[in-house]
Amino acid sequence: MKTTTYTEEKTLGHEFSLHRSTSEIILKRSLMALIGIAICLLVNVAMRVDYVILGNKLGELSLTESLEQIMLLISSVSFFYLIKLQPKLKHAAALFGSFFLVMLIRENDALFDYILHGFWVYPAVAVTLAAISYAWRNGKQTLDQIAVVLNSSYMNMLILGVILLLVYSRLFGMGDFWKGVMQEHYVRDVKNIAEEGTELLAYCIIAFSSLKVVRSFKAKR
Repeated sequence: MKTTTYTEEKTLGHEFSLHRSTSEIILKRSLMALIGIAICLLVNVAMRVDYVILGNKLGELSLTESLEQIMLLISSVSFFYLIKLQPKLKHAAALFGSFFLVMLIRENDALFDYILHGFWVYPAVAVTLAAISYAWRNGKQTLDQIAVVLNSSYMNMLILGVILLLVYSRLFGMGDFWKGVMQEHYVRDVKNIAEEGTELLAYCIIAFSSLKVVRSFKAKR
């Protein structure tokens, strides 16, 4: 039986279509791992600062809430910057940017309550309608642009972050679930820590992915 051995890096790399050197690939993935670790540390530090040091119970002015809003701002601005970077993708970029802008408005509902309780709905609806109207004017080409953006390798991570935020964190943070777990020992702060910690993690993943998506199109200029 013939056994194939590889003595040269380029031989194995050619068979598996490696377009970068071994050291470059390992370095890049190691950097990605360090970024992941940094995100996890950021979330944990924020939660500890809020509860152990500040003792503010994750209020609207907490470090955790502030970081969530910063991450949403980064995500929204990234895609609006893509409009300038790649004008041919401006309609799709506007949709993605507006989506995160609406989420940012929702996160600041307490601020809008100073105007009128539930007032955040009005600017959120206005942004949504404006984005849809802008995209609609471009017809089918908008769908083509969306497909181009979705084709970015980092969109998989971004979509996972959105699902983690809108599905997992909502289900994981349901009060009935935590009441069933802790029963007569139910403590709302425990539920809040679990829910807000998961949300902040998702926001960080979304923000990082948004930056990487935009950067991938910057390289194509």
